[in-house]
Amino acid sequence: MPVVIELRLRADRAFEPTTRQLHGLACALFEGTQSPGHTSQDKPFTVWPLTQTPEGWLLRAAWLPPGFPQAVLAGCGQLRLGPVTYAVTDLAFHPVPHAGLADGPAAGSIDVTIASPAYFSQNGQHIIVPDPRLIAGSWRRRWNASLPVGDDLAVTDEQWRDLHQALSLTAFDLRTKTRDTGHGRQQPGFTGTLTLRLDKTAPIAGARILGTLSRFAEFCGTGAQTTHGFGATTITATRVHTPVTAPAAP
Repeated sequence: MPVVIELRLRADRAFEPTTRQLHGLACALFEGTQSPGHTSQDKPFTVWPLTQTPEGWLLRAAWLPPGFPQAVLAGCGQLRLGPVTYAVTDLAFHPVPHAGLADGPAAGSIDVTIASPAYFSQNGQHIIVPDPRLIAGSWRRRWNASLPVGDDLAVTDEQWRDLHQALSLTAFDLRTKTRDTGHGRQQPGFTGTLTLRLDKTAPIAGARILGTLSRFAEFCGTGAQTTHGFGATTITATRVHTPVTAPAAP
């Protein structure tokens, strides 16, 4: 099941880890240093940028598919990021089964906060426009990838077509920000807040899927390189979908 892991950290000196170091730590936690899956393109986890707090630092990461690797617990006494060793002062797990995410309320519109730069990789191009179909489409891709093959909770192509055709961006307060990709270059993306809304004519089934994907977004993030701290996502408000029904025939 999807699990959010929050680690409170304390270090003896201030240090801002690079993207490569943050990604390496997440890989070491979830895959192990000798894992053959380290080179996999579609990794089953995400990580947020390290955040400074009054008490130290907060590291937030998420595991997406069933089968949480229990070895993560063994690696949470101390963490090393670059030249600095962090003591773990608190550890919190927030698991939610896939079925639990799917059983929540249908969403007519959602307010989304993107805390770190989000962008999309499509046909070899990097897109930094907040296209609602690319945003929700990235959630759908990670949702389906986190489920067993053939699972009934997967969003089918037909369901996705009905959903994205009814989805629009209705408000935003965004800015462009860059982040190191971990590969020697800076990548721009968008951060800030935005609102996605379903057309009133959309069926309730589409609103249920939007609700599911938006709840999963807080685990999987938005767009490309979410295993490197890009696209950290929270949903700040959800409004219920009330589809318009045709009047009864006289």
